[in-house]
Amino acid sequence: MKALAYHLRSPYFIRNVFGGAGDRKTLRLSAVVFLVTCLSSCVLLNPAYEKPAVHLVRIAPLSSSGFEQRFQVDLKIINPNSTSLSASGMSYTLRLNHENVVKGVAGPIAEIPPYSETIVQVEASTNILAGLRMISSLLERPGRELHYELETKLRAGWWPVPLRIIESGDITLP
Repeated sequence: MKALAYHLRSPYFIRNVFGGAGDRKTLRLSAVVFLVTCLSSCVLLNPAYEKPAVHLVRIAPLSSSGFEQRFQVDLKIINPNSTSLSASGMSYTLRLNHENVVKGVAGPIAEIPPYSETIVQVEASTNILAGLRMISSLLERPGRELHYELETKLRAGWWPVPLRIIESGDITLP
């Protein structure tokens, strides 16, 4: 048994099995990548998991300074799962006619219980020049249809990859 253990740890065995990757750092890195892949596949293959939804509820103007306008943004986060949703942070972008108009970030969000929703109030800012570009494109376009897209990246729990949630649609202006 001792001979087998020695043989498995020998650099000759490691080089032959792993195609010349004889140093231990490479072996450790390979093991870590393998474990992360296995863990992520377990999470992603859960058929009962549903992505949370994020809806824009309200935007209210706050102070402005220079070429920046601040807004209070109310977002409704819906948790359609049987487990609580804890978010360590999120970033969001509101696009109107494919122009980034409002951007913001939020730190830790209160835990959202299973099968429930909560409204989160956050602050965001916009560059006034981007808003002027969007208004001029609306005035040039007949029919005045406004395409919106709210993209939210929600960092759920300990998982390092954010959940990307997009809500989009069209609004016909009067």
